Amino acid sequence: MKKYLLSLAIVLAFGVSFASRVDGVHLSGVIEDSTCAASKTQMTPTDSRVACVKKCLKNGASAVLVVGDKVYKISNQKAVLKFAGQNVAVDGVVTGDSIEVTKITAEKA
Repeated sequence: MKKYLLSLAIVLAFGVSFASRVDGVHLSGVIEDSTCAASKTQMTPTDSRVACVKKCLKNGASAVLVVGDKVYKISNQKAVLKFAGQNVAVDGVVTGDSIEVTKITAEKA
């Protein structure tokens, strides 16, 4: 009986790990810093936002993708740093609340 329960637990664990991963998403949003993204306050104009995000990233904040009210942690930070503060279109793989960016392009505001 214990052997069957252990097998069932392993199968369920694998199922949950695969269920939380979404392959091939396309999202449009803004590359923000983790500090300001948590405050939900948008800075304007765009030039000020870019400077602020770059400063926060330089001071140790992490880059995040903000899509509406959803904030995604970015697992491969270096891929997005040159887009700090900009509106972007992102292709990637979402796992939970994180995204691994596979392609990123700037969009007009």
